Amino acid sequence: MLGSFIQGTLEAIDRHDPELGRRVRDGLRPESREAIVSASRIAFLNLELDVEVTEVLYREAGPDRAREILRANLAETFTSPILRSFITMALRLRGNEPARLLQWSSKVWGQIYRDFGNIAFVPVGDSEGRFELSALPLAIAEHPVYLDGIAAAMSAVFDLLEIDGQVELKAVDPAAGRAIISAIWEAE
Repeated sequence: MLGSFIQGTLEAIDRHDPELGRRVRDGLRPESREAIVSASRIAFLNLELDVEVTEVLYREAGPDRAREILRANLAETFTSPILRSFITMALRLRGNEPARLLQWSSKVWGQIYRDFGNIAFVPVGDSEGRFELSALPLAIAEHPVYLDGIAAAMSAVFDLLEIDGQVELKAVDPAAGRAIISAIWEAE
């Protein structure tokens, strides 16, 4: 995973609650903390580091607060140099229609993750769809908390579009390396 996104998650936790940020850092293995801090923002880091950060965040903050922070963090990164160009292009090409914009997620994902597996968005009506994740490595497939964190972060697209919406982990099959994440939003 792109180092800047793992580092950005820790920075977002600090912005939302400095004491929680300290607890999350203290909850990481020392070698994980060192790998994250010492990495270049453009380096790709071992995905297990992001899994560890997410699991410690959920443990220290509780699921609801962790989801809130992860959603806010991704919403903030939409203005980062790496994602800003993708978001601008997606909005120009796809418009403000959620389903069309969410179909762009696989392109954004490829800029953030390496060896993540595959992600595709499938519309299921005017205000609903699902992300189908496949070929997931065990580092992800065996960690439903991490997949829930991904779902929470994906909800940020609704903040970008200024509509009510929710993204939620629905099913995980670790043996098959598959997961389903649903998305429901306010119909216009």
